[in-house]
Amino acid sequence: MAQPLVSIVIPVYNGADYLNETIESALAQTYDPIEVIVVNDGSTDEGATATIAKQFGDRIRYFEKENGGVSTALNLGIEKMRGEWFSWLSHDDLYTPDKIAHQIRLLDRIGPRQSETILSCGTDLIDEVGRPIQRLRKRTKGFYTSDQMFDYLLLEACLSGCALLVPKRAFEEVGLFPVNYRYIQDWVLWVEMALAGYDFLVTTNPYVKSRVHPKQQTKRIADVAPIETRRFFEQLLQRLESHSKQKKTVFRAIYRSTTPDVREELMTRYEGHSILSHRDQMWLQGRSYLYHRALSIYRGVMNLRYR
Repeated sequence: MAQPLVSIVIPVYNGADYLNETIESALAQTYDPIEVIVVNDGSTDEGATATIAKQFGDRIRYFEKENGGVSTALNLGIEKMRGEWFSWLSHDDLYTPDKIAHQIRLLDRIGPRQSETILSCGTDLIDEVGRPIQRLRKRTKGFYTSDQMFDYLLLEACLSGCALLVPKRAFEEVGLFPVNYRYIQDWVLWVEMALAGYDFLVTTNPYVKSRVHPKQQTKRIADVAPIETRRFFEQLLQRLESHSKQKKTVFRAIYRSTTPDVREELMTRYEGHSILSHRDQMWLQGRSYLYHRALSIYRGVMNLRYR
């Protein structure tokens, strides 16, 4: 049986510091066949990023575009990809050599729903020079139905975009990365894919090294996250049927991911008080307080240590 072509898409903007190592990690995959697509999102570093990418010649497929943000760069890569499966690699992150091979092997266990299943592996953190960063975290694994993953994404955590292997047909059915979000675009898309009926197979094997460094785009635009999260919750509440299980999940997520004033506004406007019991609301409010306190402490420690 022929092995499917996997397209590794690397969006980059002013990424000269790490791009060479990132591309090398993509080309070093033990799985074959792959193609590596690098999309230069209008870098303004006097050609430094372009020079690094072009030195790989025909070992990669290289495209340049006007700056439009990571979603637009990813979307161009998806439009240009020839593979059946999509794998995103940020320009400052790394794959271990067996990332793709591990996930392709898992496809054989899935059976007839291969093309309706998204795979996710574990990640490790590294600092700006590649040293491991230790962190406490909950490692989740197993098979998730689409409904289970919808709940997980809203109530537990997002999946790392670079850890995923996504069938191309998922983009053809659901759409590409939303360009009207700058911070939560990947989370929004995974939620949409879960709503569309895609299942997820999650493993904890760390085949991705995610780099933490001061120049990360996500650090510079972190202030837009709560604004975008609120907007997405509103869109979900407008779309989902009243008193559906999924709508109840959104109201529970509002307690976890919004400030008290935003929470009360959304609960009132979309009649959340009639969907969640008073007891549930009191429990969620207490849990939200403890969660945000713990998150604040964790982020403070990480910022002090790795700023």
